[in-house]
Amino acid sequence: MQYENSGTTKGKGSAQHGSRDPNTPSGVAAWLDCAWRLIGTGLGFALFGLGGLVLGIVVFPLSFVLVRDPAKRQEFARSLIASAFRAFIWFMKSIGGLSYEVHGTEHMSDTRRMVIIANHPSLIDVVFLVSFFPRSECVIKRAVTRNPFMRGTVSAANYISNENPEQLLATCSERVTAGSSLILFPEGTRSTHGERLRFKPGAAAIAVRSKARVLPILIQCHPPTLRKHEPWYHIPRHRPHWTFEVHPPLETVDSYGPEDNLRQATRKLQARLLDHYEMHLPASPDVTRE
Repeated sequence: MQYENSGTTKGKGSAQHGSRDPNTPSGVAAWLDCAWRLIGTGLGFALFGLGGLVLGIVVFPLSFVLVRDPAKRQEFARSLIASAFRAFIWFMKSIGGLSYEVHGTEHMSDTRRMVIIANHPSLIDVVFLVSFFPRSECVIKRAVTRNPFMRGTVSAANYISNENPEQLLATCSERVTAGSSLILFPEGTRSTHGERLRFKPGAAAIAVRSKARVLPILIQCHPPTLRKHEPWYHIPRHRPHWTFEVHPPLETVDSYGPEDNLRQATRKLQARLLDHYEMHLPASPDVTRE
């Protein structure tokens, strides 16, 4: 994927909320633009679902027959999934449904033994991240692994299911320790607009257990869209723009001392990660930080 406006990571609030492109349409043109984006977004999600269906019930089941080596099958599956996600983003960008930019791409070159974390403002954040990091591990919801149309996809890609919470941390830690990168949203779900970020300890616990670096990615979407409990057809008045700021990796061991046990180290790293995001993400106008 060609990253737009790639460069070094900027400082706090580099994406200015409230700024408008002087070419943004207004009046009747704005109404037509919104209607066009509504149609295009619906078509985009329909094609996304259709593509997933074809991959899940045709392509990936065949891969179990044609590709005997599990490692090669996993690589093929993840590459194909990332390509499908890139195609979706390209389509949405081509019809004017979205735009995006990535800063700090120099920090994306070597993600071995790394926990990649990001805040989660919109539904399609994971689509972007998987397209950026096609070889990374992902944690999949139990409902997805049991879906007859998605089961083949998840199995071929060998993604991690959250079906067994007691085993989840161990599995994630083992794969990262073995050299993989892992994409996680520390919030565990999409952000709630107007509320402060709340990180669960899972990402920090995995990083501590595997002694992996943590790659923080700060995501901003303006105007907000595809938020939690918001249907896809609630199209914003202006074209949404995603900004991805990839910060330098954080060394996990710098967050705690040798005297700390696993739980204490996890809490300290969790607090450090949350502080990092609150320091660099612009505050929502209806959020008061203590």
